[in-house]
Amino acid sequence: MSKIAFSVVLPCYNEANNLSLILAGYRRVWRDSCELVLVDNGSTDDTAKFLEQELTNAENNFVRSVLVPVNQGYGYGVMAGVRAAQGEVIGISHADMQCDPLDVFRAYDRLIGNSGNPVLVKGKRAPRGFTASFITVGMSAIATTVLMTRLTDINAQPKVFPRSLVEHLTNTPKGFELDLCILYTAHKLGWKVLEIPVIFGPRMHGTSKWAFSLASRRKHIWATLKYIFKLRHSYA
Repeated sequence: MSKIAFSVVLPCYNEANNLSLILAGYRRVWRDSCELVLVDNGSTDDTAKFLEQELTNAENNFVRSVLVPVNQGYGYGVMAGVRAAQGEVIGISHADMQCDPLDVFRAYDRLIGNSGNPVLVKGKRAPRGFTASFITVGMSAIATTVLMTRLTDINAQPKVFPRSLVEHLTNTPKGFELDLCILYTAHKLGWKVLEIPVIFGPRMHGTSKWAFSLASRRKHIWATLKYIFKLRHSYA
């Protein structure tokens, strides 16, 4: 088996209706020596059944799956896939088709084309609706101020980084705060963080896993705020 250069990890929680679109999208842009790791993150829909069927299809031979039996959060699922990934470079993105599959390879090319110190490449989303943009800018400003590190569009995807970052990702959060954990860890290691412009498109099927109600938004914001101050205390 040839050495894997790049692993793309997608956490899938009840994304059965999007999976055929995901596979078709990644087939169009796929490259040799890469793997797509789909994490069945404790789904209760037909995700497991779909993956069992599609992974026997020869045209999906670049795909493998990781099972998390019981959902413990976005971050937990992502890290299950990251730890199972075999690539020298690892990318993470979403499985809801709001992120263009081509973006992970644009980020990968930017990383490979950068010489010198290690870098992390992330997406920077085009302006969205007022509420989404307000939350993004507000949380970035708070994180930047408290952690004294410039952090922008924290939850934007994709994020692409060398495997060497994984050994520093200890005690990672189980929720959406993982994005902040990854970015801040790279900054603390002295890595350069580069950005590529991306378009955050409409969800094709299903609902958001965090922004489906005002209460869920508040819960996510509160969890992120607590984690920001936890990071400040941890590195104090």
